[in-house]
Amino acid sequence: MSSTVSSTGRVSLTRSPVLVTLDMDRTLIYSANAITQGAPDASRAEALLAAARCVEIYQGKPQSYMSEAAIGSLLELDRIAQVVPTTTRTIEQYRRIELPLGTPEFAITSNGGNILVHGEPDEAWSTHVAGLLGSLGAGIDDVYRRLDSDARDTPWLRTLRIADGLFCYVVVELDLLPPDVVPTWARWAAEVGWNVSRQGRKIYVMPNPITKHIAVEEVRRRMSVWPRVSLAAGDGVLDQPMLVGSDAAIRPRHGELEELDWQHPDVVVTTGSGLAASEEMLEWLIERTGTMESVVETDIPSIAPTGSAVADNSIPNEGLR
Repeated sequence: MSSTVSSTGRVSLTRSPVLVTLDMDRTLIYSANAITQGAPDASRAEALLAAARCVEIYQGKPQSYMSEAAIGSLLELDRIAQVVPTTTRTIEQYRRIELPLGTPEFAITSNGGNILVHGEPDEAWSTHVAGLLGSLGAGIDDVYRRLDSDARDTPWLRTLRIADGLFCYVVVELDLLPPDVVPTWARWAAEVGWNVSRQGRKIYVMPNPITKHIAVEEVRRRMSVWPRVSLAAGDGVLDQPMLVGSDAAIRPRHGELEELDWQHPDVVVTTGSGLAASEEMLEWLIERTGTMESVVETDIPSIAPTGSAVADNSIPNEGLR
């Protein structure tokens, strides 16, 4: 279960032919508030938090946790499959997470806008993404100016940021946010090749061509073991293309997709919610990965098909418009 880097920079993987992409926040890792979701009472909630292991520190304070059971399952999953952390977080935000895996061979950040190879951004992928962004009806600066003109000096605005030069997000005070803001932005964005979604207090304005799914497909193309089966787990609308684009997927019984009652024939929903859901999802992924052990090695070509390094076969962000 090792990897080698060719003279062209392509990473050749010798793990199982199963690729597992894992969303981070509220799928694999949880804040102190989210970690207790689903607890039957306050004492159980306190026990869950006390037993959890901190995996992220920010400004000297604990931010995110995993249960010991989830950590053990993640390590087991990584032993039998190619695990790829996949997140909307920026590179800087992702690097704050100290996963028990160490630095994975691949990670996807910025909602698919960046692929990290052994922790470093892949320049070829960044160039490809820049080309996709350049074809849109509005650039990132245009999007920022539009959002800023509407939100500046309003009582509901907390933060407006450009993330890794790829998309914008706005942190708002929900109780002060006028109901027409998100629909108005969504209509404007759709006209120029972007989309808008709200996840809690964050409003994301994303370019249509860039999704987690297209980055996952690029990672699949770089795997040298065949067949390249992919499994996925995620909880939010921005995870939809990745979930639908995988061969099988699972989502927790909490989060944005649960609030929307989003269902798909190839996406399983956990029985539990909160931290228990993360453990359930990892166990499901281990079980599904184990079914690939029946694949006969002689039926698996040792070299992946050659061709274009990247291709735009993205699935639209369902439900964002």
